[in-house]
Amino acid sequence: MDLGNVESTVSQKDIYTGKYISLKVCTVEKQKGYAQRELVEHNGTLMIIALLQDNKIVLDKIYRKSIENFSLEVPNKRIDSSENHIEVLKTQMMEELGYEIVNIKKAYSFYPAVSYSDEKVHLYFARVNKVAENIDNDTYTTMEVSLEDVVDYIKNQEILDGKSIVAINFLKNNIENLGV
Repeated sequence: MDLGNVESTVSQKDIYTGKYISLKVCTVEKQKGYAQRELVEHNGTLMIIALLQDNKIVLDKIYRKSIENFSLEVPNKRIDSSENHIEVLKTQMMEELGYEIVNIKKAYSFYPAVSYSDEKVHLYFARVNKVAENIDNDTYTTMEVSLEDVVDYIKNQEILDGKSIVAINFLKNNIENLGV
């Protein structure tokens, strides 16, 4: 299949450029006419399944304005530039969450919403040691949860973040083969 002829971009209009995302509208030519595509541009996200020696998982409970509620999530960070992913994750885990990465391995990358966004998620797994007290304030806290409890949180819809659900399910199905 020739991808160059599937939907050729005829014009593009930048609608919004913000700190985290940009929105553009593309007019594309199809075999039978024209169509518009609204696209969100995003630099990407780093996610890390951080496992303690007892296989408890580090999770963030953070207030998210988009849902007007707290969200239980795998630690993640928006990519700011062409930084070294592993160095960024090491810094985040140590300085922001209080965990030292002992061993880290990339699992895979995926696009969570290709129908409208180019966001690419890079998922890593790591063994960590707790070296500082967990963060706890009005809008953010860090938790350590067993794999069984995390699966229950998904079933009970206490974990709603799709990227976190993908990461946790991947961990559940591959924990024996991770090599971390």
